[in-house]
Amino acid sequence: MTGVRRLGRAHVVALHRYVGLLMAAFLVVAAATGSVLAFRDELDEWLAPELFVARSAASAPLLDPFVLRARVAQQVAPQGRVDALVLDLRPGRTARFPVAPNPDGAGGFHRLDYDEVFVDPHTGAIQGGRAREAIAFTAQQAVPLLYKVHHSLALPGIWGTLLLGVISLLWTLDCFVGAWLTFPKGQPFLTKWKPAWWVKWRAGAHRATLDLHRAGGLWLWAVLLLFAWSSVMFNLREPVFRPVMGVVFPFDDSWRTVPMRPKPVVAPRLDWPAAHAAARLAMQDMAAEVGFAVDREDRLQLDRRRGVYAYLVHSTVDLRSDAGNTAVLIDADTGAPMGRWLPTGGPTGNTVSNWMGALHMAQVFGRPYQVFVFVLGIAVVVITVTGVMVWQKKRRARILSRARRA
Repeated sequence: MTGVRRLGRAHVVALHRYVGLLMAAFLVVAAATGSVLAFRDELDEWLAPELFVARSAASAPLLDPFVLRARVAQQVAPQGRVDALVLDLRPGRTARFPVAPNPDGAGGFHRLDYDEVFVDPHTGAIQGGRAREAIAFTAQQAVPLLYKVHHSLALPGIWGTLLLGVISLLWTLDCFVGAWLTFPKGQPFLTKWKPAWWVKWRAGAHRATLDLHRAGGLWLWAVLLLFAWSSVMFNLREPVFRPVMGVVFPFDDSWRTVPMRPKPVVAPRLDWPAAHAAARLAMQDMAAEVGFAVDREDRLQLDRRRGVYAYLVHSTVDLRSDAGNTAVLIDADTGAPMGRWLPTGGPTGNTVSNWMGALHMAQVFGRPYQVFVFVLGIAVVVITVTGVMVWQKKRRARILSRARRA
């Protein structure tokens, strides 16, 4: 029986070792970039203040949101179009508008070197633009590029996203394998398990490295599991995360399940003022049903492929303080409600998922939690590197042992 247990443990050790080696380089890249991205907004503005600070004085009057959108649309036409209405205008701060290419009349689309513009809300003048998916080593592109590397290794298409999704899934499973390997073989359990939580600094470099790898993983186990599984949510939501979580929690999928139309909507029956009014009514009905209050409006966006307007507000059920994520979808032709998105207060599955996403991206609990996520990224790098160092040390010992026997 003891031999069987040893054999089983040996297989688990091998699994942990080789899965860890497979993940090592990817985890180092993801953890290092994620550590910096904890301060994503602050870093972006520091590197490219011309995109975020309006040229007009903060005391100048703000334009009406409909007038502002119209002015931006005129400036990007005819090659581009603006399918968003920014409602949360702030004095002295630019408004960010997504820009999509228009058809070129020859069966294709115009080529734009940007997909978002930053606009002075006091005058409507475009201060700058950038392509979020572009790979360029400039101050304005630094943070989008860093995010692209973190999310998909900056690989083309969906391959980087899928690759990191698989790595995240392996990381999730390895969290349980690594924790099991720290369990003691004998009794009493807690007494024998206690040394695994501490680092014996005076026991030599190799032992300290092993202890640091093991103890670091134990102390941060719950947080590491959270970040690993939330990474699966971001990269493998439909094939893995949603089916697994759906076994335990109920979900409202109305936000994601509105079907594509046969052809994109070119001229919806509801123009921007009419869509805004209809969306407000739909939001009021949802607020009364769920029991929340709207603090401020955020934006209204047109999804031409699905033929819906998305209306986002900041409400008392939001997790983030800087942006609104409470949302409704309305039909672009009739104004009928088509879907909803509740950060909290809705089905448990949605609430749990939204909390996981907000914790992963350091969007809650203010600056102290941002610092924690920054330090956590460094800790993941240390745990990963020490694991590789332990493997190298044992590999050398095995090679030397075989050489001596030979």
